Amino acid sequence: MALAQLYKDFWQIYRINNPTRWTLECRSTLKNKTNYMVLHKGMKCDTSSGSDSGSSSGSELDTELGKCFYPSFEELENSRPPEIGMRFPTLEDAERFYSTHAMLTGFAVRRGSNYRRVKFDLECNRSGKLKPTEDLKRKRRSNALGSRCQAKVIVKLHNEQWEFIGVKHEHNHPLCPSPSLASFFLNHKYLSSEEKLFLRVLQQSRVNPRKAMNIFRRMRSNFGKVSSIKEKDTSNSQCVNQWRKENSDVETALKRFKELELRNLGFSYTMQKDEDNIVRSLFWTDARSKVDYEIFGDFISFNTTYSTNKHNMPFTPIIGMNSHGRILVFGCALLQDQKAETFKWMFQTFLHVMGGKLPRIVITDQDEGMATAISEVMPQVRHRFCKFSVMRKAHEILGAFMAARGNTNAELHSLVDNSLTEKEFEEGWDVLTERYDASENEYLRLMWETRKNWVPVYFQADFCPFVESAGHCEVANLLFKDNVLPKDRIEKFIEQYERMQEHIVKTEEEDALQSATEPAYFSMQPIEKHAARIYTRQIFLRAQNELYYSTAFNVHEIQGGYRLEKVFNYENPEFSRNSFEVLAEPGIHAFKCQCAKFTRDGILCCHIFRVFTQLGVKEIPAQYMLPRWAPKFIEERLKEYEERCSKRTENKMRYAMLLGKMADIGKGICADGAKSGCFMLELDKIQETFGSDGGRKS
Repeated sequence: MALAQLYKDFWQIYRINNPTRWTLECRSTLKNKTNYMVLHKGMKCDTSSGSDSGSSSGSELDTELGKCFYPSFEELENSRPPEIGMRFPTLEDAERFYSTHAMLTGFAVRRGSNYRRVKFDLECNRSGKLKPTEDLKRKRRSNALGSRCQAKVIVKLHNEQWEFIGVKHEHNHPLCPSPSLASFFLNHKYLSSEEKLFLRVLQQSRVNPRKAMNIFRRMRSNFGKVSSIKEKDTSNSQCVNQWRKENSDVETALKRFKELELRNLGFSYTMQKDEDNIVRSLFWTDARSKVDYEIFGDFISFNTTYSTNKHNMPFTPIIGMNSHGRILVFGCALLQDQKAETFKWMFQTFLHVMGGKLPRIVITDQDEGMATAISEVMPQVRHRFCKFSVMRKAHEILGAFMAARGNTNAELHSLVDNSLTEKEFEEGWDVLTERYDASENEYLRLMWETRKNWVPVYFQADFCPFVESAGHCEVANLLFKDNVLPKDRIEKFIEQYERMQEHIVKTEEEDALQSATEPAYFSMQPIEKHAARIYTRQIFLRAQNELYYSTAFNVHEIQGGYRLEKVFNYENPEFSRNSFEVLAEPGIHAFKCQCAKFTRDGILCCHIFRVFTQLGVKEIPAQYMLPRWAPKFIEERLKEYEERCSKRTENKMRYAMLLGKMADIGKGICADGAKSGCFMLELDKIQETFGSDGGRKS
């Protein structure tokens, strides 16, 4: 039967990849020794358990099966032997390429030795030493765990890509290809349309190998009759082929956009075409996103982590934050490349669609093309690199350099995260580079030259809420990470965009309902209850944390303010230091902390809250209540927005009426020169009466 054969093929490849786990699996799932011996010799018997799990140790099994390779159709169809010089964007892509070749050749791959995480050996899984294995009654020697096989590829990080720098093809053991498995994946004419559709559904739904095998196991045990693997269904096969073709085509994305335009009247999209009229870039948004940008577009962030599979188009969601501190999506773009001209088109398109409104600050990757585009399109906007992406890239490039110098990496992170003044950071940088003889390192010099674009201390006066504590760029990635792979099809991004917008709306509704209820308090302080009244629930929870953290400090009065000393440690402090100073003028309720949390995040820090406790302040002063975080903020801004829209509509209507009236008059007198001249004189008098710019003032 077809599904029985599929089940056998899955277990065959699992046995090749995980010989030790295979032995344990057979022992735990099969009830008699005869079946165990038959399966262990080559799966000549098809007796197995129908339970969900094949082992009593669920977590251990998940770990092992997570290593089982699960290639896509495209990877198998494009497979070829590895060659020196092949390059891949990530280490995982390189490993998947070699693993696909290995699967079809008849062996499995594992990661071997690595050097400073910049050079890896991808080895045959039998590269280990011969090891004895114990049976239940006797000891015997087996080569199942290793034969010192030398087959491998060596992959090295070079210019931000992983390159094959060494290849050895020769194996010292028999290879075990699975012709039935290769046929199952590659030779479509031997698969029924139902089976192809079902497998594609599993792959599209990100079903891991363990779950896929459990599904096939259940189907095998519950359905006695299934169609033959050679059975053909011409009409269904044609539908599958047509669906597959459309699912990887830009034209399908445009069709999807047109459907969205019909369903969502505010949805709009823009295309960038080349001289051959071929679509190269796409941008889309909807009416709700436009309104959100009008209200919350004071700062935005861009990220180009993802790209599509067939077209390799970088995917760029444009991200903001609402009054609950939640992520918003103002729009999305699929770009032909990451050159400055392409980003320039994206920014110009975005600003045009959003009515020309400029943000105050833009957070992006450390991308030269994007920086150039922003400086040309939005020169007056503050541009900031995401600190997390800068430090991650530094770790990738300087990993070996830092590892050879002890605590360089830890001290660099501490310097970046804990500096409270520009002078403190700059002096600390000099000390760090001198101590570790790193002043001549080219990348560290680049980080120093661009420090004012990414180091947090240079942005203390800029409102970028919670980008340091939550990692705004990283949170944005999570919007797509769970359901969209970095190399997925265009339709998948559009589909996830729709789901994500639905999720944002649902979350906003839940936050609004929650803000209308009474929260739980941790203290009896009046200022905590006051914070609950003036903030949305999610922002109150952040302020409540600051109130709680304030109890970890003692206060000492100094000239011009107060010094706070930490006496208790707490989890995840924003700064890993024990002393802070707060400048204060209690008479006018003016307070300013070194950490500058209020100007950065719009809520007061634990240090100022501790001073309030010391002074008996019972309510947050009005100047420290940012309207953006108020429960009524969205409602008030929406009302203002509607009034502006209504006024613009009225102006357009009056303009249309006047223009129509003038057209009617002109049509009637244009043939008579005397009447036309007289009419023009009267218009000049009217213009003088209302002023030369009167028409523009409306």
